Amino acid sequence: MIIEVVEKEGLKREVTIEVPADLVDKTYGKFYDEFRRQAKIDGFRPGKAPANIIKSRFKAEVTAEVVDELVKECFGEAIKEKNLDPVGTPILSHVDQVDEGKPFRFTINIEIMPQIDQVKYEKLQIQKADVQVPDEGVEQVMAQLQKSNADLRTVDRPAGDTDIVICDFEVAMGDPNVFDNQPVQNQEIDLGHEHTDPEFRDGLLGSRRDDIREITISYPPDYPNQKFAGRQLTYAVTVKEVKERLLPTVDDDFARQVAGGKTLLELKLDIRKELEASAARNIDRANRKMIIDQVVSQNQIVVPDSMVESYLKNVIEDYKQNAATVDEAELREKYRPVGVNTIRWVLLFHRLAGVEKIEVLPSDTENWIKRFADNYRMDVPKAKEVLSRTGRINDIKDGILEDKVLDFLLTKAEVRETQS
Repeated sequence: MIIEVVEKEGLKREVTIEVPADLVDKTYGKFYDEFRRQAKIDGFRPGKAPANIIKSRFKAEVTAEVVDELVKECFGEAIKEKNLDPVGTPILSHVDQVDEGKPFRFTINIEIMPQIDQVKYEKLQIQKADVQVPDEGVEQVMAQLQKSNADLRTVDRPAGDTDIVICDFEVAMGDPNVFDNQPVQNQEIDLGHEHTDPEFRDGLLGSRRDDIREITISYPPDYPNQKFAGRQLTYAVTVKEVKERLLPTVDDDFARQVAGGKTLLELKLDIRKELEASAARNIDRANRKMIIDQVVSQNQIVVPDSMVESYLKNVIEDYKQNAATVDEAELREKYRPVGVNTIRWVLLFHRLAGVEKIEVLPSDTENWIKRFADNYRMDVPKAKEVLSRTGRINDIKDGILEDKVLDFLLTKAEVRETQS
């Protein structure tokens, strides 16, 4: 078998294979024998029809089977012999006519995985931050707890900036399809909540029961809900009720109510510990991203186009599930650099895991599944069933491997002292 590999742009390769005539004849003989055994021809018992009749009747069908088998088997042997690692779908770009007694040539275009001889991770740097939590942070959480445990009382006065307004509204101007042409009823608008749209807050301040107001909101292009992103909508809002919060007194009785019998001091200490743990987690996440960015920057390997296209396809499909219209060209341009670096990192951390002999042990997976089961309050067998049914097991192992590689790289990094 003669194999020619021509390098094309990037990681693309053109593989031409010439199958010797004796293998072509052998494959033809194999399929003629199969057709003879299965053919039902008048005047002949099964398997006893003469070869010339089989050839005359089934030449086209046999040839199709011969081509299919030779392409599959010879291509598989060729990539092993030439040490090629295809990615994506091979494309059969040219097939010569095949016939008995003659060599058979065909060409397949493929894209291969990049060869990564080594992964550089020189002079990595991470930040060390002070995770001490100021008293103001604890008091903010206490204020949120106080607010969330407040009683609500209906009032007959204009709405203030800490009140809750109960209202109905519908789209008066703009695209009503965002709400499926249906009015929204009994919606609670918390005028004191930081995530309440400022236009809604300003439009409802000073309103009273039975007031009708028009409120226009211009949603930014990066608004989290793509149904609203970039739109301007005017709402007709009918106020049904204004409620004020009656905040409880923050004392030991309050602490026992919200913290299962703990004192106010114990509650505050618990809050401080959780805030410190949260800050430490944030620092760890930031440092891991810094490591990824630095390793990717040091290793600008070529990434297979087919993997980038698959990434972009998933991004576009995600957007289509949440947006009425999608500019695919704009999304491709925006997310291509993200996709390239994401895939680059995946290839790099897998290679580094191989070089440093970092692997996922069965106990690693079992511990992950146990934590998953605990978080969702199910037993381990049920958790395994859920994860297997959704096909997440391989993703879990990949995530564990990535974390192990990052743990390894963090030990190699220089820690810089910073102010929190």
